[in-house]
Amino acid sequence: MEAISSLIRSVKVFLTVSLFYLKLGFIYFARWHEQKLRTKGKYNHSLVVLGDDHALGVGDYSTLTAGSGLAHKLGGELAKEVSIRQSWQLFNRGEYKTSTEDWLHPADSKRKEKPALLTKLLQDPKYLKAEIIIVMLGSNDVVRKDPSITPQETVRNLELICQALRRTGNENKSIYLCTIPTAGDDTYLTEEQMADNLTRNQLIEAYCDKNSDGVLPGLKLDLASNFEMKRRNLYWQDGRHFSSTGYAKMAKDWVPLVRPDMVKREFSLIKSDLGF
Repeated sequence: MEAISSLIRSVKVFLTVSLFYLKLGFIYFARWHEQKLRTKGKYNHSLVVLGDDHALGVGDYSTLTAGSGLAHKLGGELAKEVSIRQSWQLFNRGEYKTSTEDWLHPADSKRKEKPALLTKLLQDPKYLKAEIIIVMLGSNDVVRKDPSITPQETVRNLELICQALRRTGNENKSIYLCTIPTAGDDTYLTEEQMADNLTRNQLIEAYCDKNSDGVLPGLKLDLASNFEMKRRNLYWQDGRHFSSTGYAKMAKDWVPLVRPDMVKREFSLIKSDLGF
């Protein structure tokens, strides 16, 4: 009887893991169908969501053709905005389980095997001309072992990433940096690791407030600084990644933050075209 119960548990684990990776495959496949808003006229703009699992959309509903994550949900919300009148392309450039080390330029990394994510991103013309970049990165740093990443190193890595984004491509871009989501920390992390994540977010907020690199504060996605993120239905079954409801709320919260920026850019393009 015990052998049968053990077999059933093993089958359940296998099916759960298989379904998760199938879902992850759907998310990556659906990224080919990038979200486009208001394809009227000749004026075109772009926005990139860059980062880890939370940028990619792990936990969101996904199919082979339906997008997922913030980029997809934000596209739907912005499509309702009458003040947004030009064409905006929204790109999902999240990468599963990546840390801040994975997004550094090779010269800035301590790893023997040098990362290439940011280098590849900045070699693509469609991302180079992005006018708005949302960075959601750092949640995997707490569990990275080789090399280990301290809170101070996390923020230093984020600074280097934002500096690289600032000096490459569109010179007039806006970069928004979010705090690290901390839902599920009490389940998956030790007390020391939880304290480290708290420190990470405090340092991220201080960096954005300092604004020395022109980086703007994005959404506060951690439980300590945003009580609205404590609702259980905002998270997927693992209690850590956002659910479809969570990504939808995140997208709605982003609209008042990026709408003035987008409208200003649209107006600036019209003025420039008219010679004002």
